[in-house]
Amino acid sequence: MSALVSIWSNRNYRIALLVTLLALAWLFSGVLLPEEDSESANSADKAGVVPEAAMRVQARRIEAQSYATRVLVNGHTEANRSVRLRAELDGVIARLPVPEGSQVQQGEVICEIEAEDRLEKLALAEAALNKARLDYAGAERLKKKGLQSDTAMAQQNVALAQAQADFTSAKVMVDNLKIRAPFAGVVNKRAVELGDFIRRGEECATLLDLDPILVVGEVSENQVGNLVPAGPASAELQRGIPVQGNLRYISQQAQEITRAYRVEVAVNNPGNLLRGGLSGRLALPTGEILAHHINSSLLTLDDSGTLGVRVLNENNQVDFINVTLVGDGDGGVWVSGLPDPVTLITVGQEYVSQGDIVKVEMSPPEPALSVQPQPVDITPEPVSVPSAQDDQEGN
Repeated sequence: MSALVSIWSNRNYRIALLVTLLALAWLFSGVLLPEEDSESANSADKAGVVPEAAMRVQARRIEAQSYATRVLVNGHTEANRSVRLRAELDGVIARLPVPEGSQVQQGEVICEIEAEDRLEKLALAEAALNKARLDYAGAERLKKKGLQSDTAMAQQNVALAQAQADFTSAKVMVDNLKIRAPFAGVVNKRAVELGDFIRRGEECATLLDLDPILVVGEVSENQVGNLVPAGPASAELQRGIPVQGNLRYISQQAQEITRAYRVEVAVNNPGNLLRGGLSGRLALPTGEILAHHINSSLLTLDDSGTLGVRVLNENNQVDFINVTLVGDGDGGVWVSGLPDPVTLITVGQEYVSQGDIVKVEMSPPEPALSVQPQPVDITPEPVSVPSAQDDQEGN
């Protein structure tokens, strides 16, 4: 006891003891009163009361819109039709009136073979046909008078038919001297020159039909079932050339090696501005879904690395909702998975967490975007395409 009295009599010891007691009282105050503070905070949350120190954010009310989903595949351009014009008789090439790379109309002469004696044979066959017709007419007059037997009439009929067949054959041979374009197109390549001897079945020239032009690609078996036949499609070719058309063909048989299905998109090509063999990226229609159009900067990741956005409920409380990216364009991205409508945080989303109650400044809604499919028949934008002559000079 005397020791305690001696300590208490010392002024410095008394001050130290009082400071220690005050510190302990302050520390134990947080343990004794947390439940009351927590309950008051929870009651404030449930009542939707915004604390004075709450973060201020900007938000916008957005609604879902119909969005045409697409599948992207690599592709290239091809001619609508490609035909190798072949000779139907033997002979020497006498005339090539159309140069390579020229546009021709249906029926225009591409190659012409030397006639030799075929014109004379045609004239002889025509004269023989005229004689056979006169003989048959005279025999008919005799038959009416009873001066001609049935056997003689049959012989005259056979002679007339033979003369008609000889004339037709000679005429076909003369017609085949000129190899003509079966449709309007471009003479892409000539396989012969003046003076070359060409045999029946050998190639004279290659004719391409480039209007419409095809953008073709291959779609996997997982995606082909979602394609919309005859639906609007688009493509972006080399040098950023955008084109639009319609999905006109989906193969019913997969390729043996790739196990993918060929698809064709027909694109109007007036003036043959687009050539075959241009590589590009095809966007093929697969249907429509409801999606929201948002700014890509609003996308964020949660703690597990899942893509999503921060939104507000009716109590101005922050919530994190996972979304799926379905497309991009029009200055933003299209996402699915959000309720319709939804209040999206547009400014300050990086400074709040799920469950926070915030002060909100609402932004005016953006005008609805037009996401309807574009018309199928669209003329591609004019582009500067080198001519065939330029290609030859470059080679």
